[in-house]
Amino acid sequence: MTIIVQSHGGPTTPTRALRPLEAAVPAGGDVAPDERADFGYLFDHEAATADDYVPDAVLPLLDEMARLMVPDVEAPQTESDIPAVMTYWGQFLDHELTARTDRESVVSDLAAGVPQASAARIAAELKNARSPRFDLDSVYGGPPIGPDFTPASAAQTATVVSGMRHPSNPAKMRIGTCLTGESNDPIPDDLDRHRDLPRFLQVEPPVRDAYLALAQSQLTPAEFAAFRASLPSRAIIGDKRNEENLIVAQFHLSVLRFHNRVVDFLAHPGTGWLADFAAARELTRLHYQWLIAEVYLPAVCDPAVVARVRAERAAPFFAFRAAHAARAGGTTLGNALPLEFSAAAYRFGHTMVRGSYDYNRNFGRPGGILPESPFELLFGFTAGGGFRPSPQAPAKPRLPANWIIDWARFLEVRTNFDDGLPQRAARAIDTALAPPLGDLANEGADAPTADLKALHRHLARRNLRRGLSLRLPTGQALHRQLKAAGALTSDPIADIAAALRGKPEMATFLAGPGAALARATPLWFYILAEAEAGGGNRLGELGSWIVATTFVGVLLADPDSALSRGFTPAQSPLRTPDGAPVDSLERWMRFALVMN
Repeated sequence: MTIIVQSHGGPTTPTRALRPLEAAVPAGGDVAPDERADFGYLFDHEAATADDYVPDAVLPLLDEMARLMVPDVEAPQTESDIPAVMTYWGQFLDHELTARTDRESVVSDLAAGVPQASAARIAAELKNARSPRFDLDSVYGGPPIGPDFTPASAAQTATVVSGMRHPSNPAKMRIGTCLTGESNDPIPDDLDRHRDLPRFLQVEPPVRDAYLALAQSQLTPAEFAAFRASLPSRAIIGDKRNEENLIVAQFHLSVLRFHNRVVDFLAHPGTGWLADFAAARELTRLHYQWLIAEVYLPAVCDPAVVARVRAERAAPFFAFRAAHAARAGGTTLGNALPLEFSAAAYRFGHTMVRGSYDYNRNFGRPGGILPESPFELLFGFTAGGGFRPSPQAPAKPRLPANWIIDWARFLEVRTNFDDGLPQRAARAIDTALAPPLGDLANEGADAPTADLKALHRHLARRNLRRGLSLRLPTGQALHRQLKAAGALTSDPIADIAAALRGKPEMATFLAGPGAALARATPLWFYILAEAEAGGGNRLGELGSWIVATTFVGVLLADPDSALSRGFTPAQSPLRTPDGAPVDSLERWMRFALVMN
């Protein structure tokens, strides 16, 4: 367990170089485990040829491809049949498994764009700062142990983790309250005001002091001064990225609420369980993991591929880990995750993000304050955005009550509104991103030049350059190799332009100056185009296989997971008021008392 300062994207302070065999401290403030786990490759680089990679010389073409992926105006016909919640649940799951593939390091430099190291060196030196298990470490934190801990830092870390628990009922997790007294601030679902993440303004002085002491050891004096000033509004959670936008933050809150509701439920006679922290954490994890396998994966992946992966018990995932360990020799730390997953396939969720949402009755229909919630406001109403609608507005200390999410609008799919306001669905999984993702308001602040700032604020440019710098194979090369191994049944898409639907400008680019990319396609774009060719409601076979194999493999690698134990909600003591098991995301939200 280590206290790290981390957010998405952006440069890392140059003095914090990535060291072999260690997960270096990224830039920014979390209570997060540092597992020092591995990243590796599914692709066999030793048998590869130059044709299996995107050539370094096409870097300018990658930037042009990225520009075409993010139009200035929202593209038409971008709806899917996927509930909007899946976009942000998926982001929460990503933060559970991986950190560092979106950061600068000695093996990956966005400004340079081209690879800075061999595949073998990348696999040896790029380490994962998250525990690669679905253990909710972003919610619960972890033990203050490890080779880098001094007695003082271990004690400080334990103090900070203790601050994540309820101060008077340690079986429960700490939860924050919303700011009241605003004009027009009706609570959207008429529930209680304990609907914000816990913040340092409400914790005890020893917890704040311990957190500041740990941060001071990692930051420059100027960085630390800014960190101290922002401390009261910071959430005390296991991964700061879970507060980068408000929907992910509210999902994180649902887990805290679910845990606390389990404690209350187990206190009733007849459950057979102790109403303590350990029991609540175990049941929360089991239900969460069951929902991942039974609800999330079939929603975003081809269900037939998921069933196939489960039937073979994710055997290729364990073969990947064994092969990675054999190649890495003495440098391996174990628990490897594929870079093709972290840096390409699992970034499919970026295309599902909407430019605006029907968020609640204040910032959505009927429009008590605004008729919709622009994407930028979902970043503005977090601690990183200062809880304000614009940088010039006065900061608020915590979430205003009128920004509590209405989960019903994110769980249902409804795309027949004709009032010109946002539909209730995720965008299709395709090769277009919503316009706000081309200029991310909260990114690039530390970039030394305007050009680098623009680069870090453009999500598609970042993703394409990162894939190149990390030596990911082309989509065609990986597809071809996996089919030869029997993992896939379909043939590679020889010319990716054939997979596009209604994107004449991109098709013209791929037939002209970008023709080389049409036949040797960046893996991330290939996976998006494969999904687009299938209608955009699910990943295609390659994308589905990478995501499902990683998820199922991670679950089966944990002997205590719901999948390993054969857990089903019917075995759990938890029940909704009508006696039903908690076996859907809707019932999860209702049980947690974050949705009526």
